[in-house]
Amino acid sequence: MCYSISQMKQKAYKAALRDGAPQKEIDRLYQDWQESQRTDTEDDQTTPMAYLNGYDHPRLFTLIHDNNWQATRFEWGLIPEWTKSEADALAIRNKTLNARGESMFQKASFKRAAIEQRCLIFVDGFFEYHHKNGRNFPHFVQHSEKDKPLVLGGLWAVWRNPATSEEKYTTSIVTTKGNELMTTIHNNPKLKEPRMPLILTPSNFDTWLKSNREQEIKQLIQPYSSELLEAYPVRRLIGVNGIGDSIQAVEPIHYPDLADQGTLF
Repeated sequence: MCYSISQMKQKAYKAALRDGAPQKEIDRLYQDWQESQRTDTEDDQTTPMAYLNGYDHPRLFTLIHDNNWQATRFEWGLIPEWTKSEADALAIRNKTLNARGESMFQKASFKRAAIEQRCLIFVDGFFEYHHKNGRNFPHFVQHSEKDKPLVLGGLWAVWRNPATSEEKYTTSIVTTKGNELMTTIHNNPKLKEPRMPLILTPSNFDTWLKSNREQEIKQLIQPYSSELLEAYPVRRLIGVNGIGDSIQAVEPIHYPDLADQGTLF
């Protein structure tokens, strides 16, 4: 599954420009992002968003095509438009961080968005856990060309709070079967099979964003090539000794218990 990602804004900003989004939209988003995420320095090496936990429901850098390109930020954890109350909304968003690509057209929470409201989510990479000897070890997965982001397929929705009339824009990351690399890393014994986020290439951005043909969209829901990804162990992310949202979250680390990791990853 995909419950944690890295989305440092500078790389996402540059990638969105390269992949065709209008500069005025990206500039507007970037300025808003700088203000809302401001720290003591504007240096992206110390700005948070290196590690984002889905259960914190961060606002993700997202591109949609709603008549025109639009750059925006949607809260992670999709709230369907039919949700009746704020209490229901708070409960459902923990269950909709991911949308299984194979069933999103049938699931009540996702089926409208699957047909009408899909988006692109630019990330530096994502985190998954490798299980060994009763312990789990976080790994960071990124593009094999380190300067390239991964562009994930997502769904989005707008929910209006009936008590306040406030509109909330939310998103879910679509997942698919894991590739060979993920089979090696994502080996949780409680899961039936390894999973991974749906990673798209520029050649199919238009189809993902604009098509209303279910079969055409389903053809895009495929594992990404292992040859275009690399993975390595990183520090503990959560818990008492967790590094949390720090640039160190994406730095490689050696675990003695993974002495054979070089042959695996």
